[in-house]
Amino acid sequence: MGIIYFVRHGETCADKQHRFNGGIDLDLNKAGVRQAQSAGEKLSSIEFDEIFCSPKKRTVQTCEILSRGQSFKIDNRLSEIVCGRFDGQKKSLIRKLRFLGAFKKGKHGVEHIGDFTARNVDFCEYLLESMKDKTVLVISHNGNASAFNYFFEGRPEKYNFAKHSIKNGEIIEFEY
Repeated sequence: MGIIYFVRHGETCADKQHRFNGGIDLDLNKAGVRQAQSAGEKLSSIEFDEIFCSPKKRTVQTCEILSRGQSFKIDNRLSEIVCGRFDGQKKSLIRKLRFLGAFKKGKHGVEHIGDFTARNVDFCEYLLESMKDKTVLVISHNGNASAFNYFFEGRPEKYNFAKHSIKNGEIIEFEY
């Protein structure tokens, strides 16, 4: 049996300000560095067979802290949802609802939920095929954590992506 340790990147200024942050490529802030260090301490006794990371700066910086010098692979399938015209905007209730509508329809430059889900499912299937009985670390984003959860829950028909979020620096585990 294999295990995936999924870590959401540490906090950025956009996270702290409650802004949409999919395509914006920001560094970790001081709190984000501390969150990554804390996650690293929790995972310090685990030897990883492979480490994968989103190409965004915030995930690479988190990965550099967590990997303890071990090499890692950047995979574009682990990028956050493309937020289109919402990127950088504050997350008011109305904007969140509009964003969810755009996510479901692929409008206003927002990545379609089907495309986002497909690339995450593709990555999860790759792990199942290629990483049998391995211990894997994945550093990515909140939306991707929801997609991973969707996959490992058996891809339920009525899955609510919005209800499955994780905090910056949080670790979740998936056995496969």
